[in-house]
Amino acid sequence: MKNPKKTLATLTAALAVTFASGAALAAYPDRPINVIVPWGAGGDSDLTTRIWADAMEKELGVPVVVINKTGGGGIVGTSFVARAKNDGYTLINAGVSNMMVTPNFSNTPYNFETFTPIVKYTSVPLAIVVAKDSPYKTFDDFIAGANSNRVTQGSWGASSSGTIMANIIADQAGYKVKYVHAKGAADSMVSVVGGHIDSAVSFPPAFGPHVKADRARALVINQKMDAFPGVPTFADYGIKGSFGGWSGVFAPKGVSQEVVDKLTAATAKVMKDPKVLEAYENIGALIDFRHGPEWITDLKATYSIYTAEALRVSKKK
Repeated sequence: MKNPKKTLATLTAALAVTFASGAALAAYPDRPINVIVPWGAGGDSDLTTRIWADAMEKELGVPVVVINKTGGGGIVGTSFVARAKNDGYTLINAGVSNMMVTPNFSNTPYNFETFTPIVKYTSVPLAIVVAKDSPYKTFDDFIAGANSNRVTQGSWGASSSGTIMANIIADQAGYKVKYVHAKGAADSMVSVVGGHIDSAVSFPPAFGPHVKADRARALVINQKMDAFPGVPTFADYGIKGSFGGWSGVFAPKGVSQEVVDKLTAATAKVMKDPKVLEAYENIGALIDFRHGPEWITDLKATYSIYTAEALRVSKKK
């Protein structure tokens, strides 16, 4: 006769193995994914990420929730994700500011190696924008004004990509401005059209609606765009360099390859959806889908450039 206690123990052990195996084999994702945007609502990072998240939610079959966690020029939200579990359920909207510039020009509890890059979905050209009724009708007017008056310019943090790029542009063009920092490019544009500041460095998703509504004018931009005809480029003024931003998603370091592959494959699919492409076009974002080892190598090279620039700037002080 079988021992009842032994039989019960065997069944319990078998059930435990079954449940454990089921948990281990649960397909990713099986619950909501949170994507932290470390900037305010309405800016290029926020808008491009929301389009991606909406499309991914339909593709993955689980909620993909965008959460704005602002502060510290992007440091607060990015640090939050750096400390999160690397299970693929907490992601960070990554871009030039929080992944390339800020870790090199500020004291942050993270750097590029703290994260695993997943995908980049869009890029955006930088522009200098003024209100419709601004006395500065051209970039030449703006330069002259900055040299004879105190001109204010909106950006999104002293060590943000906007400010660093604006400094490089101003240095080459030979003028200086007084920066007024906001939570993001969208907030800066509200201050511009409200007459609180003279200008802003901004990206099309943030300044585009104001230009289309005839509330603002772009004086100069990194590259010509059909949406903003007649706007000259920085190169037209002899300014060297490429000035723009990009938007993508990173995960905390150590995330599984399964998560990387699943998010990459899903993104590749949604970036072919005409509705998604139209949504990005409507906000002035350029499709720039990249992923994989070659892209990560390029990212590391760019990070090294900013590291060298930060060292150069610190030596000048």
